[in-house]
Amino acid sequence: MIWWPEKVPTLSQNGVRLRPITPGDAEDIYRTCQDPLIPRFTTLPADYSLDNAITFCGPGAIKRHTNRTELVFVIQSDEVAGTGFAGVISLHSIDFSNQKSSIGYWLAKEARGKGIGTVAAELITEYGLMTMGFRRIDALVVVDNEPSKKLLLNAGYEFEGLLKQYSTRQDGTQVDMALFAATK
Repeated sequence: MIWWPEKVPTLSQNGVRLRPITPGDAEDIYRTCQDPLIPRFTTLPADYSLDNAITFCGPGAIKRHTNRTELVFVIQSDEVAGTGFAGVISLHSIDFSNQKSSIGYWLAKEARGKGIGTVAAELITEYGLMTMGFRRIDALVVVDNEPSKKLLLNAGYEFEGLLKQYSTRQDGTQVDMALFAATK
């Protein structure tokens, strides 16, 4: 049985903190999502707007948590100047009956290559498996996103296979996805 938290907790380790998303995060999220790598390797649109970010951080976050469809965290790190904003990570595609979920994340340019994403993935995975009770957390990564594949392997995920032409991009092209998973 999966336990769902009343409130999104704050998790931390080694100077990396996962905390609940707030409406005040909208500007950092909007700014960060202007990086062309984020829509290239995620499902976020290339024309991500400030209105998208405001909805994601405010009413959207409340709805996703209340409806138990996604548990979203902001990643903060002592290694990132300014606000410490390093990205977003979540458990989504929640399947209560099969006790599984997926992990999704993206990192700000200034947070990449520092191990911040690995620590964030470790924190949310441990929370999902050990506290919430998921038996499996998987991740799909665009096959040519080598840094993301490395992040998952370093966070304890195992490569399970290649899914050919699995995802359709906004421009209509099909991309292969690599499947990773962490299990209890």
